[in-house]
Amino acid sequence: MNLTTEPWIPVTDSNDQARQVSLRQIFAEGEMLQDLAVRPHERVALMRLLICIAQAALDGPADRQTLATCGRELPAAAGRYFDRWQESFDLFHPEKPFLQFSGLSKPPKPLDKKPKKAKAVHEDGEDEEGTAASKMDFALATGNNTTLFDHEAANDEARTFPPNQLALMLITFQCFSPGGRIGVARWRGSDTPGSGSSGHAPCAPSAMLHAFIRRSTLLDGIHANLLSRWSVKKNYAREWGRPVWEQMPESFSDAPAIANATTTYLGRLMPLARAIVLRPDGKGLLLANGLDYPTPPEFPAEPTASIVKKGDDTGHVLVGAGNKAIWRELPSLVVKRLADKGAGGPLVLGELNDDESLDLWVGALITDKASILDTVEGVYAIPARMLNDDGRRTYEKEIEASEQVESKLRNACEAYRQHLELKPQVYPERALAVRRYWTSIEQQLPLLRAYINVPDGTDEAKSALAKWRNGLWKAAYDALTTTCANETPRQLRAYSLARRDLQRSLSKPKENPPNQN
Repeated sequence: MNLTTEPWIPVTDSNDQARQVSLRQIFAEGEMLQDLAVRPHERVALMRLLICIAQAALDGPADRQTLATCGRELPAAAGRYFDRWQESFDLFHPEKPFLQFSGLSKPPKPLDKKPKKAKAVHEDGEDEEGTAASKMDFALATGNNTTLFDHEAANDEARTFPPNQLALMLITFQCFSPGGRIGVARWRGSDTPGSGSSGHAPCAPSAMLHAFIRRSTLLDGIHANLLSRWSVKKNYAREWGRPVWEQMPESFSDAPAIANATTTYLGRLMPLARAIVLRPDGKGLLLANGLDYPTPPEFPAEPTASIVKKGDDTGHVLVGAGNKAIWRELPSLVVKRLADKGAGGPLVLGELNDDESLDLWVGALITDKASILDTVEGVYAIPARMLNDDGRRTYEKEIEASEQVESKLRNACEAYRQHLELKPQVYPERALAVRRYWTSIEQQLPLLRAYINVPDGTDEAKSALAKWRNGLWKAAYDALTTTCANETPRQLRAYSLARRDLQRSLSKPKENPPNQN
């Protein structure tokens, strides 16, 4: 199974047809392919692989001027690159399998160890014969993976995965595997590090939000997310580096190769966070801890991640997926990073002019320690004005306004419960009303973008702001009306009083509430 020639990457083509293509086809036919057709964490892993190949094939580009025109050279350069390194992309190569630790084996058992009556199963789904291949798919129940997305029979050995699926699972697992307990294996004379513990793979810490510029074709999207050597040296790492398949570590004492893999730009794009050898039958693998990847604050955030300053100025933190919807985090995601440890969004924004609008894909794998909870993603139209301070501050101000309306809606829901004189310490309507409010607001984001797009102080800006703010108020009233029952006389009285409280707290004239029809 050679990834350069065998189809394994799910895409949609220009006719909206789903198909699978090889790495060579991505670069040769990329203008006829619309987009990747994968889950959020798989998209991040695939984009990192494709960007790594493109940057290695171009050996750059050197600066922003070259970056703007290198898209024309990319298909031919990628073809030459695959001709040179095709053997390194073989998934089951006997000596150098792709992104795997050739020669990995289970450590010998102690001589005094008594035989067990049943197989020993570790938290990572490992038994005496290895780990089920389903461990690499976060949506499947394996070991300590949750059954949240998978309710099939828990016989992991019965699951068999074809090579094309194994390839996608492998690169995603190397990027996103969460830290926790893990088996120990033997590789080139040494035990794998960690003594049975592992840290997060580079893309997983803090459920970090990853962002990529999206274009109308897949090849244009790859080009749009490339970085110049100048930008990498200034804002990320001092070394450009090489992809790990060009400089695979020979052992855990191979310091130059490990430094390349863990501290350089190209080396980190496709990590070796786990020591893995796939079984050709598609059922299992050997799994142990791999290389240790430094993360913030010891190392700059990933090129596709965003970081913000802590409130106490003691450092920086990653912008992660959490309680807030992604659109409310956009001001932090579109700030240009100006230093290797400075705050800002994905590095590629530094390659853009301030007058360029863009579509930004944002997604994350949400984890809690070693547990996988969910995935999130969204595509957001970013006006050019949001890439400068004035537009960003305007956007932030309106997020604050929407959060203030949420607070007043919460108070109104509490008032409703209190007027009913039913367990005032419990507010079941409040959570439901808040969810409905934010769902409604997200559907009205075009109104906010329209306001951001016009200059401050103009009549057009005042009109656009009025439409957006009216949308906030109407969403609050609708959420209150929908969630607070008002059928019986008692409920109607409580609802009327709560609505009055909400109306008074908002800056909307009392005699002119939003139209409820």
